[in-house]
Amino acid sequence: MKQWVFGLLLLGAASAAGADILDDYMLLRLGSFSSEVQARQDSRYGVAIWHIGEIWADEKPQERWIYVEAWMKDATAPYMQRVSRVTAAADGTLSARRYLIAQPERVLGAWAAPDKFVGLTPDDLTEIQGCEAVITRAGRGRFEGGTVGNRCGNAYKGASYAISRSVLTAEDMLNWDRGFSADGELVWGPAAGGYRFRRLDADSSCVDPVRMLVYGNVYDRAQLGIYGRALAESGLYARVNGYYEATTPALEVFEGEPPDTRGVIMARFPCLEKAREFWYSDEYAEIRKLREGAADFEVLVLPAPPLPAYLEP
Repeated sequence: MKQWVFGLLLLGAASAAGADILDDYMLLRLGSFSSEVQARQDSRYGVAIWHIGEIWADEKPQERWIYVEAWMKDATAPYMQRVSRVTAAADGTLSARRYLIAQPERVLGAWAAPDKFVGLTPDDLTEIQGCEAVITRAGRGRFEGGTVGNRCGNAYKGASYAISRSVLTAEDMLNWDRGFSADGELVWGPAAGGYRFRRLDADSSCVDPVRMLVYGNVYDRAQLGIYGRALAESGLYARVNGYYEATTPALEVFEGEPPDTRGVIMARFPCLEKAREFWYSDEYAEIRKLREGAADFEVLVLPAPPLPAYLEP
């Protein structure tokens, strides 16, 4: 009897945790997003606008329904209208099942007017089989997700299946949808990476990416490893949308004779303000203490030039 009660308590705790994760996800997921900043920086991408709103809000803490309406700039009709059912699992993951809408024109603009779904029920939708996305929390204020394998059938432009990947943060949303032939060749979708959407109400000043160059000598690699693990576990990079682009050891030395102690790291940030937010944060000040005496570094922040014309299609 005690084991049964204890099991119920664990199940209840897991359910509550799942609901909390789902609430956090929905706070980031809902809103309007545009890829205009990316399109200005890279001509391979167009200007797309996504509007995402909640529909059928009810009292089920483990389940939420969202409506997605996607437009290309200056288009007269959306290129996608879709409903997703997002549910929380006991293991802390989320799943998003995708559905098509019969006569989608009748719910046009429902992201801002969810009452347009009044009179409709989930039974009026058609699930896109095999295209469920699994979503996980990947740090504070960050979710990553995607479809599984090649189960999401897709016939657009002669494709056999589609793969979808996504990253969601407080500031932007990355969506990378691609279609492949049966033998794995890319048929449609961007090869270089996904569409990066910024919130329409977000600060538009953070649009000029920078690189942080950390250069110096390492005297205690074990201690520096402790520092590196603490930094990774903090989620600081994810919080400011920064990431490592390159680290030592070098693959090959073309010129000079760097000492064995040489250490080099290159990290990318969406703008100088985000690099400053990372470097001068109270949290990083504490983590930085872990590498005192283990290394001597010079740290420079350099502008990231735009893609040269000869690399553009």
